[in-house]
Amino acid sequence: MRRLRLVAGAVVLQAALLGCTGSADEPAAGSPAASTTPAPAPPTPAGSAEAQALAALPAGPATGTAVVTLTGAGELRAPVTGQCSQTADGTRIEASADTATIRLDVTPGGAHLALDDVGLSATSDVATGRYEVSGRHLSLAAPLVHDGGSTGRVELEVDCGG
Repeated sequence: MRRLRLVAGAVVLQAALLGCTGSADEPAAGSPAASTTPAPAPPTPAGSAEAQALAALPAGPATGTAVVTLTGAGELRAPVTGQCSQTADGTRIEASADTATIRLDVTPGGAHLALDDVGLSATSDVATGRYEVSGRHLSLAAPLVHDGGSTGRVELEVDCGG
């Protein structure tokens, strides 16, 4: 009999602490369902404006720094060397850092990043962000996206053609 009273007392205490207001269909105030906020809009994919900005970069050797963060996989942060090139479709920057290689393609149809390293190969679309070109210098910072969700971030500070 004592065990039954303890359980009944615990149920009454729980009801008092959690509150019993509203219908069973309404979430209790303070519950996750009552205080959810709408999910942020997915990042906008890069496109023709970003391709046009990078079209001003000269072709030739590339040097600078890269930071590529992949959600759940880690981060590459290193000096890079490689090549900038212009094609009829857009701009390509290929660079290497230690054992990793990075390829960024930016066309009017979108921007795509490929990263290959020991034991890791990843590709993502690149969203809109900072795509600034000043002379032969590119300053880029943008989210990486896949299937509408953010998968990381890329930041490049690269000089092309020099």
